[in-house]
Amino acid sequence: MNTAIIIVNFNDEDETISYVEKISEYNVLNRIIVVDNKSTTIGAFNKLQELEKKDKKISVIETDKNGGYSYGNNFGVRYLDKEEKEKNIKYDYIIISNPDIEVEEKAIINSISVLENNDEIAVCSPRMFYKNGEPARRSSWKLRTPLRDMVHSTRLLELLFYKVLRNGEYKEDEYKNELLIVEAISGSFFIIKKDVFEKVGLFDENVFLFYEEDILGKKLQDLKLKIVSLNSEKFVHVESQTIGKVYNYFSKMNLLFKSKMYYQKEYNNIGIIEIAIFNILRVCRFIELLIEVPVRKLFKK
Repeated sequence: MNTAIIIVNFNDEDETISYVEKISEYNVLNRIIVVDNKSTTIGAFNKLQELEKKDKKISVIETDKNGGYSYGNNFGVRYLDKEEKEKNIKYDYIIISNPDIEVEEKAIINSISVLENNDEIAVCSPRMFYKNGEPARRSSWKLRTPLRDMVHSTRLLELLFYKVLRNGEYKEDEYKNELLIVEAISGSFFIIKKDVFEKVGLFDENVFLFYEEDILGKKLQDLKLKIVSLNSEKFVHVESQTIGKVYNYFSKMNLLFKSKMYYQKEYNNIGIIEIAIFNILRVCRFIELLIEVPVRKLFKK
């Protein structure tokens, strides 16, 4: 049984290095692949390459472009595929991980054990917590329907139809179960069976950022395979500010909308009327941001 972890870095090399140095001590990890997703900070890739000198199970590779979350992770998986053929090695489990997390080796071992002992489970992850010790509300969630996504399109609709949003989430009582079957799980950290990941065609690279987890959930659902949250274990999501530094509120809104429309068209088969509603709501959200952004900046001062 071999396990490889893929960590995609973009302009966050110091945090990535710190994370890799810690987990390189974990015996459960046979391979650590750091993918630099064409960072724009000077010397980022060279700095990351120093990790290879510290442990032979670490490889640092660089993408040919910044194609987003899906592209960067797929780049790492394809690197492993090539290695499998060249060195006659088989990797059974792939861990997809952000660099801005903290996870203990025991949590990884127990998550793999769940996968090892259940043929119908394809993905397992410890429950996500924040640095302050609070469980993350969206550690996992139900697949986003057109209605839920419409409500989630503006702050006003979120307030008016809050119950619709909450119906798309799992209740705290459900998290009391050691194993909770979920429809989608956070992409910050999860473990997937490699053969299943390849069977679903890895991540869908048509989305640059956002909705990757819902798309993966849809693909696994079609294969009648399960995703589970192992609630007796946890990982901590520190939440790096890299995305906020690179993309402003309006850029993130545009990225989110593009991914949303792709997901809803390709995976939920929405029609012309629903597309029109989403476009109207996009304009409404833009107007909200024109008010919201100056207020946020004012309160930061």
